[in-house]
Amino acid sequence: MVMKETGSFAVEWDDPADAEITWSYDGMHNPAPIVPLGQHLNRVNNEVVFGGRTLYVNGYAFALMSGPPMPSPEVFSRGLSIWTDDYVPRLQEFCRGVVARDYSALSAEALVGELDQLVVGAADHFKLTMVVILPFMAPTYELLGMAEAELGQDGPRLVGTLLQGYENATATAGLGLGVLAERAKAWPEVARLLRAGDYDGIAHTAGGPDFLVDLRAYLDEFGWRLETWSTVHIPTWAEDPSVPLALIARYLGDGAATPSDAVARSAQDREMARAEIEARLDPATRERFLALLERTQAHVSISESRAHWQLTLFGVLRRPILVLGSKLMQAGIIERPDDVFYLYWHEAAAAAREPRGSLAAVVAERRAEVERWGTLTPPPFLGAAPPQDLGPGAIFARHFFGVGVARSTEDRVITGIGASRGSVTGRARVIASLADSHRLEVGDVLVCATTAAPWTPLFAVAGAVVTDTGGVLSHSAICAREFAIPAVVGTQVGTRAIPEGALVTVDGEQGTVRIEA
Repeated sequence: MVMKETGSFAVEWDDPADAEITWSYDGMHNPAPIVPLGQHLNRVNNEVVFGGRTLYVNGYAFALMSGPPMPSPEVFSRGLSIWTDDYVPRLQEFCRGVVARDYSALSAEALVGELDQLVVGAADHFKLTMVVILPFMAPTYELLGMAEAELGQDGPRLVGTLLQGYENATATAGLGLGVLAERAKAWPEVARLLRAGDYDGIAHTAGGPDFLVDLRAYLDEFGWRLETWSTVHIPTWAEDPSVPLALIARYLGDGAATPSDAVARSAQDREMARAEIEARLDPATRERFLALLERTQAHVSISESRAHWQLTLFGVLRRPILVLGSKLMQAGIIERPDDVFYLYWHEAAAAAREPRGSLAAVVAERRAEVERWGTLTPPPFLGAAPPQDLGPGAIFARHFFGVGVARSTEDRVITGIGASRGSVTGRARVIASLADSHRLEVGDVLVCATTAAPWTPLFAVAGAVVTDTGGVLSHSAICAREFAIPAVVGTQVGTRAIPEGALVTVDGEQGTVRIEA
């Protein structure tokens, strides 16, 4: 269902029964309005993976979901090896196949049929990333519950630190950018052009072609991820490498930590957290704790691998979608290939089958709508309020999504979840998308709604991180600990309450952000 703009998010329900159930907003994965064509991808995915419906109001997604799909007996019996040995190769094969295919020879109508199959195929593969949730997360949440009971409120953060410093897809992607920066240092003119932002000149200077070969290899592996789960309309790094090139240039400057520096600090923090926990537990409890810890060592690795493939599955769909956009442009339906993202799927399909005049005015109006919707603050739910007692799901809601943070009663203080220890004072930079990442200077406090894997290199530049969403096991928290910088997540209001450029102190142990000036 798609609702027209209401400003207040008031809904006139077609079916009164829908007003009696809870439609939840997931600001951690879908923090911004979803463009019309993106809503189709999002809706199909939710139907295939979760079996639930989705409601869109002002472009924001509110979904009915019953939790992750139940794993098969094989998943439980084989354990996490099924992810690395079976599922990852299948995900890789699907994504590479989508990228490799030449869609230009297909007619617009045939391409619509192909896309129908690809969208469902992407959702089927997305489901693989969800059926492993219970096997790999259950031990972690058991460990978190024990830590909270034995160590108090800082127990979950200490557990999160214990899980850090191990190889994972996000860390590998970050290290890859660091390697490219080191390669650039070997060619002074390449490094100079990167610092100057003259990316077009790199191909024509000494060492430039070799650097670009290395860059393309990196982008083939990591470049097809969406910026967040809902931003299919934003070009990926594989299509527009200006963002990773700018990040590489940051690593060439003074003061920014390289990814390899971060990995070393994260491993050191992990050992310090382990020593602290062992010192605070009695011998019997310590033995139970360490036994349970052994079952959680793969948590971050699988969590970040899942995120990588989820973002890539729908990132690669941009290729055939943009070919369809080019064909609609040639037919005079739209003015640019990426205008296709501002058509609803039924409109794009109808235009492909039988072109009937220009939709340029419609696209222009919808671009303006999406921009306007981005200034709105969606409520946490529509319809009936969710139950106060979430039962067994409460620990997941709190530690992954950051549900239940109490608002501060103190003026100029924002409360959240202390996800990575340390205290830093710096200038706040409120970043809505990676296109704005150039505004983040070394030591600044990154303030954002959420982060996903492609945001991770910013953690090497930032002095601290503050997010609206997430708990101690969210991507933002994981990456802050990987880079050993303070983080306060789940503030709910950070991007709205913290003025751009304000001097703030982030206390990652207390879970507070103080606006100093």
